[in-house]
Amino acid sequence: MTALLLGGMAALVAGDLTWPRLAPRPRTPRSLALGTGPRRAVVIAGLALTLLVAPPLVPVVALAWWCAHRMRVARRRAAQQRAIRRALPDLVDLLRLVTTAGMTLTIAHPLVAPHVPPPVGAVLLAADAQARRGQPRADALLDALTPLGDRAHALGHILGDHLRYGVPLLPGLERASLELRLDRRRAAELDARRVPVRLLAPLVTCVLPAFALLTVVPLLAASLEALPV
Repeated sequence: MTALLLGGMAALVAGDLTWPRLAPRPRTPRSLALGTGPRRAVVIAGLALTLLVAPPLVPVVALAWWCAHRMRVARRRAAQQRAIRRALPDLVDLLRLVTTAGMTLTIAHPLVAPHVPPPVGAVLLAADAQARRGQPRADALLDALTPLGDRAHALGHILGDHLRYGVPLLPGLERASLELRLDRRRAAELDARRVPVRLLAPLVTCVLPAFALLTVVPLLAASLEALPV
């Protein structure tokens, strides 16, 4: 039985095993898959080794891998949200600068996009490419900014209303700039409040044991040496 399971896992890694099914199975999203290439081979080899050494630990190993995967996904998503929160105020300030200087949004869009940090700058460049292919620039901007969150979606509506209906752009940008800067400031204050919590683990695992080793242990050793035999 063990040899059969190992042979099936090896065939699955090599891509030679296909499971019979009645209906086409939907494609698994990349974020939920075991991975491709070496990562999938390492995961399945680890499960096979655990099955050989300690079969009851297979659910534990699978649960640990799933938790680590979810943590990586959450960390990646949080980093992306922080990057968006930092980049949106800069985008609004650049748009205010160029439009105040007399440029139209159609001209300012491709000039501003390369100077905005990712991922916002990348989606703006993609929106400009779609506009050059014939899509209305208002729709391209809205489609590009909507996946980045509510703040970016609101900014896309401001830009789209200006391009479609001629709504004055500067008042909307000033209001958006104030809201985005306040949001970025609140996020920075929240991160600052989390610093003591993040330092708790290094303090408990590193600083306190070192302090005890360098101060308490020598005092105890000296006290023991001073005791009469």
